[in-house]
Amino acid sequence: PADVRVLYCTDGMEVDNSALTGESLPEPRHASAEKPTVPCTEARNLAFFGTTVLKGNATCVVHATGDGTFLGKIAQSIMTSRVKSTLEIQIEHFVHFIAVIAIGVALVSLAVKVIQKATPADTIQYTACALFSQVPEGLLPTVTISLMIASSEMAKRKVLVRKIDAVETLGCVSVFCSDKTGTLTKGEMTVQDFVVCPSGAAAIAKTGLSTVHREKGSALFPKEAAASCENVALCGVLNNGAELKKDVDGSDMWTGSPTEVAILRASCEVLGGPDSGKTMKNKPENKNLFEIPFNSENKWMLTIHGQPGGGKVFAILKGAPDRVMNFCAVEPVAKAKIEEQMQILMNDARRVLAIARREITAPPPKFEGTCPSDCNFPLRDFEFVGLYGIEDPPKEGVDTAVIKATNAGVKVVMVTGDHPDTARAIAKRINILRGEKPAGDAGDFSVITGVQLDTRVPAGDNFSDDEPIDNVRWWRKAVKHARVFARVSPIHKQVIVQAYQKYGYGGIGDVCAMTGDGVNDAPALKQAEVGVAMGIRGTEVAKDAADIVLQNDNFSSIIDGIEQGRLCSA
Repeated sequence: PADVRVLYCTDGMEVDNSALTGESLPEPRHASAEKPTVPCTEARNLAFFGTTVLKGNATCVVHATGDGTFLGKIAQSIMTSRVKSTLEIQIEHFVHFIAVIAIGVALVSLAVKVIQKATPADTIQYTACALFSQVPEGLLPTVTISLMIASSEMAKRKVLVRKIDAVETLGCVSVFCSDKTGTLTKGEMTVQDFVVCPSGAAAIAKTGLSTVHREKGSALFPKEAAASCENVALCGVLNNGAELKKDVDGSDMWTGSPTEVAILRASCEVLGGPDSGKTMKNKPENKNLFEIPFNSENKWMLTIHGQPGGGKVFAILKGAPDRVMNFCAVEPVAKAKIEEQMQILMNDARRVLAIARREITAPPPKFEGTCPSDCNFPLRDFEFVGLYGIEDPPKEGVDTAVIKATNAGVKVVMVTGDHPDTARAIAKRINILRGEKPAGDAGDFSVITGVQLDTRVPAGDNFSDDEPIDNVRWWRKAVKHARVFARVSPIHKQVIVQAYQKYGYGGIGDVCAMTGDGVNDAPALKQAEVGVAMGIRGTEVAKDAADIVLQNDNFSSIIDGIEQGRLCSA
């Protein structure tokens, strides 16, 4: 187990850092030096223990091992003692109160027996009886049985309780900090929109573009739009490095980079089903003749298809919209409309890819080249086909669950390693952020980034009474107004939970719950009064640090768990 520094890597190398950062998109890697101010999790020349290489290979040098790795530091941060639950605190206070009463009664009994000049044996017996009769022997069995009944009820709602006192604490929660990827969202990239040319690329200037969205109820593309999406879907199938395979149990298994898989799945859905992609690729007129893979320099992928030896040959180009548009023959008015549609998608936190095609009338005997300057075939005058709007969509029912939690007096806060614009857009769709940006502190603190947190982290392991007054004021505003924390590291997540526990609820301190599924969530799960891990997607590290495990990974289930916790403590 080691963290490594990349010395050399192939073009387009990608890694999956979601276990550490929470981001579902693959991240590119290169061998160039980074600026000293770049956080290690964002450094493109580092690869971490516990992450996965999705594409390419590299030569690296080890720079950290064991506890010195990024994953090791996270593991060390969860080795601390867990926070006392509200039930433990209440029972401790009650026991102290009973102890004072019992000692008082015993002293009064002793004084009475001394005044009565009773024998020493009678005095000791009477005093001992008075003392021990105040001890509530049935308290612990009563509390334990009540919690066991509540735990059993929660299990019916797919909420598995690992630490039994977490049942009551869950009912006392006032702030719910939740990871985004895999908790509030599905944790997989999905094409949400096809932007197509209904009358052909030549008519964009006159008729404009048409956007086909997934239907809200079924999350499927409307059947009546299949014909208009056929061209962009066919291009998406042919120009694609992902594959559909069968798992050992016969189920579909999509392999490849998350973005490629998302485009292939959506395209197959429009074309008639999962097997339609293989059917289209196997047609003689669609045979793959040549390919230039995606790389970080070109930022596009090109494939050439057709029948060798005089048949029809065509090229498909897919990649970053600005790069693809450079190869397209598009009028200025049409280009402006395409860019306008791209901006609409990006404002909704979509990752946008463009796709184009052209006929090759005089193909060479053998296709060669890796970039526009050395290709032996024309790489210009492409016909614009469409756009793909891709995102990690919210889970079904999360928006309703957030409203239900808010109505119950529980504030839901998104804490994610994702980009602020993406986090803000998702937060608006699931009702964590509502309406336009408010004025004053409420607006300034509604979305807070990790860069802002870097200067506000406490000097020690936790906040103390000796914190600088400027930090105290800032955190009081943050815990009052913040609804989204974006681009945060695992340590930031732990600090955020500590801030709510110290400065929340008007300075008294909030009872904080934290949900998460990755290794990056473990420190915050351990710090919170109630840590909630995902049972299906969650890592073993997250489950070990959590008090409760959601067996169905449904955020709505934990809101039902809060209701059961309140019934238990009522």
